[in-house]
Amino acid sequence: MTDSNKKLVAHLEGDHRRLLTLAGQLEAILSTKSVNPSDCQRLQHLLEQFTELMTTHGQTETRELCPALQKCLPEVDHWQIKLLEPGDEAILCEARHLLEWLEDNPAATSFGQLQMDGARLIRWAREHIGFEEQRLFPRLF
Repeated sequence: MTDSNKKLVAHLEGDHRRLLTLAGQLEAILSTKSVNPSDCQRLQHLLEQFTELMTTHGQTETRELCPALQKCLPEVDHWQIKLLEPGDEAILCEARHLLEWLEDNPAATSFGQLQMDGARLIRWAREHIGFEEQRLFPRLF
């Protein structure tokens, strides 16, 4: 692994730790039986942070990780690289959807639906991070 690949992986893993921390904080709020207005504000703040970080993380993957993987992976394995962008986009779209929902009318938000959508976001993020760290990052070594 080149020094630049080591730095890239360290940077992306740092993003992953921050995303997982935010996901854990979201999960803690969503695992309660109901939310009050301050919980909704906290959810909005966490989702804003999550969305911002996921946006920059996806840009770094597109700009740096994908080209590095293309150099390291045999052509037959390039399909794995093609999974990155749609995965990032799905996570980002779900986070934006939840954020818009809370911003538009937090009082009318169905908490059960919010819990399901939030759980989906958290699951997708964890699965995507696991895929990258277990299957792709080791290939850069």
